[in-house]
Amino acid sequence: MRRVAYCAIVLFFLLHSLTPFPAQAQVSVTTHHNDVSRTGQNLNETVLNTSNVNLNQFGKLFACPVDGQIYAQPLYVAQVTISSTTHNVVYVATENNSVYAFDADNGTQLWHVNLGTPVPSSNISSTYKDLTPVIGITGTPVIDPASSTLYLVAKTKDTSNNTYHQNLHALDITTGVEKPGSPVEITASVSGSGSGSSGGTIAFQPLYQLNRPGLLLLNGMIYIAFGSHGDIGPYHGWVLGYNASTLEQTAVFNSTPNGSEAAIWQGGQGLVADAANIYFMTGNGSFDANTGGTGYGNSVVKLGTLTGLSVSDYFTPDNQGALNQSDLDLGSGGPILLPETTSIVGGGKDGILRLIDTAGMGEYNSVFDADLQEFQATSGKIMIGPIYWNSPKNGPVLYLWGPGDYLKAFEFLNGSFQTTPISQSSMISPSGNSNAAALSLSANASTSGTGIVWASVSYSGDSNQQTVPGILRAFDATNLTTELWDSKQNVARDDVGNYAKFAPPTIASGKVYLATFSNQLLVYGLLPPPVLSLISVSPTSGRTAGGTAVTIKGNGFQSGATVAFGGNAATNVNVVSTTSIAATTPPHAAGTVNVTVTNPNGQSATLLKAYTYKKRK
Repeated sequence: MRRVAYCAIVLFFLLHSLTPFPAQAQVSVTTHHNDVSRTGQNLNETVLNTSNVNLNQFGKLFACPVDGQIYAQPLYVAQVTISSTTHNVVYVATENNSVYAFDADNGTQLWHVNLGTPVPSSNISSTYKDLTPVIGITGTPVIDPASSTLYLVAKTKDTSNNTYHQNLHALDITTGVEKPGSPVEITASVSGSGSGSSGGTIAFQPLYQLNRPGLLLLNGMIYIAFGSHGDIGPYHGWVLGYNASTLEQTAVFNSTPNGSEAAIWQGGQGLVADAANIYFMTGNGSFDANTGGTGYGNSVVKLGTLTGLSVSDYFTPDNQGALNQSDLDLGSGGPILLPETTSIVGGGKDGILRLIDTAGMGEYNSVFDADLQEFQATSGKIMIGPIYWNSPKNGPVLYLWGPGDYLKAFEFLNGSFQTTPISQSSMISPSGNSNAAALSLSANASTSGTGIVWASVSYSGDSNQQTVPGILRAFDATNLTTELWDSKQNVARDDVGNYAKFAPPTIASGKVYLATFSNQLLVYGLLPPPVLSLISVSPTSGRTAGGTAVTIKGNGFQSGATVAFGGNAATNVNVVSTTSIAATTPPHAAGTVNVTVTNPNGQSATLLKAYTYKKRK
């Protein structure tokens, strides 16, 4: 299906296209949290900075309607040729199994495809409420710009015979058309006697397995991880490998073939990779790897991609049994690989961050943990992976925002984290099981004044098993006490609507793309400068000696504006708002004069014969 439509665009955006902005480097965001290390950082952002992201200059530009909730992170590709025209394109996938391509700069819908009937949530269980009302595309897709291919997993129901399916799709990013050999149905089996086995075989269950982690493209292969819908089963953790060109399945891994559970969920955090290995964290489930078994519940697992997805190392905390009994999944948050190190760091429902050396992960010791470091990073649960930036002020920093806690920055120094935050926000997020903030970072490399932490989080209420309002916040990444902007400062213009839990914002080329549960993709960016105009001066007359307090009404006033009466500078100028200025008149000869307001950007406006100087009688 293909059609051309337009997003609902606010009127001032028409002016935006006429407003010059600084030249920007082309950047694409083609995978969950920006890279296979899952750092969440875009280091090529040359437009947005800590000076211009504020209430007056930054806000919502337009909204793109879609047909369902958006759990997957929006992806962005620069300079895509579609129908002989070049566009920057943002790609959006919904739980209704639709994929959209929008012009990222003006919201034009370039194409839309639907990949089949989604699964009603009630088909999982009558009590299942985590993901409602339907389940379709949940994990963030991955894009290969070299082959112009978008890969995703869609969950469908065949209503003619009430069967359930999951398919790997490879779509052309210029048209939405399936590539040759696409789609392929996802099936898998391993030998085992665990939960759901039959005749010594564990088969992949398309109804109960959920692709929540973002897909991974590595060395010409697509890797897909699966967990569960809540604790409804039978289920296991799975990682499946497919050849990106042929879509032929090449490797299968099951986390508990002779046990149960150990889902790979990670709050949507994509599978992490280095040159030849994959890393992930599992949730509750069977663990017996320390005695020669194959169960990796509550573990951090390293799979070699050159050896058919075999376990080459792992880490399991010494209290894994207690974590399992208390439903404190180790893998609720997902890991990231710290740049220029061999260390990964991640956390779970116990709020503990664990730093692990990938060259020797420590396996399991019942007496003590052999990881590099672990500490209580948040009083809440870690439900999505943290993000990273090498800050010009604080050096390498990890950012994390747990529910019911402050946004925190932990300094990475000499191979370990300083456990006291080097910076934290002045406000806490709402408490609740699913209210961990989804974070992203934009910066121009490590240039001072460019680092911004973007946080999508619940505004009020617990987003676990219900829809709640959301808020998008922007913080100075070097000083988290400074909130630069948030979407509630001007609700009429910038409001988010319903919070899309665990969906990080995508920042590219001066714009922020935000998923919602309001069936919309929202796009924020620099607002076009308002047209400066003057309406009135009150009072309209005063003494030639000056000293009269006046109020000037108009539009487009900026902080730092100056005021002149007949060419003489007013004093005590206070820009009360974008529509009001208070000032004191300067001395001037008797007569009627013009009043001029000049903004710091040089824009000026004059109200002719607006004020009369009168000699005192």
